[in-house]
Amino acid sequence: MVRVRGCLYSFPCEFGDPLDSAPHSFSLLAGEQLQKLLVMHDNMSTLYQNMLQYFAIDPKKTSVEEFFTDMSNFRSMFMQAVRENVRRREAEEKQRRVRAAKEKAEREKQERQQKKKRLLEVNTENDETGVMDSLLEALQSGAAFRDRRKRAPRTRDVWPNLSPSSSSSSSQQQRPVLKPCNHGKMKSPKSTYKCV
Repeated sequence: MVRVRGCLYSFPCEFGDPLDSAPHSFSLLAGEQLQKLLVMHDNMSTLYQNMLQYFAIDPKKTSVEEFFTDMSNFRSMFMQAVRENVRRREAEEKQRRVRAAKEKAEREKQERQQKKKRLLEVNTENDETGVMDSLLEALQSGAAFRDRRKRAPRTRDVWPNLSPSSSSSSSQQQRPVLKPCNHGKMKSPKSTYKCV
């Protein structure tokens, strides 16, 4: 930059020459940017030296590329370890919740069994005190009806409805078949019919 400025000042120029203003403005702008870059470079060098001192690294034995490669590898391995720790914690939390749910279900089951035993227990000494209370409690909680088995539905002979309004689907309902039957009253070929 110093040589460029020296050349600009030593070169004779005419007044009002348009080519004279462009190099001078470029020289001023480039000089300002160069000063900013020099300040930033000094700051970067100072920070780099501080970092080397912090990590106790000898700058003569380790190059900048090696140092930042090691830093990048450390960062990626650290992030991977953090993700693995999060996954492990989530798995442990899930197992803990499942275990707690099983224990809670087991406790509730035992409490229900004990409550049922208490409700259905009859004193062997024929002491009738509290019987009504226990029966009322059994009725309210439904414990008195839990052991009752459901009956199988009875099969009944259901005659189909022969009304014209209900004969919507002929495949589901069948009309009764009339068959000849003779109850011994008439011996003629004409016989009475009964529904089967």
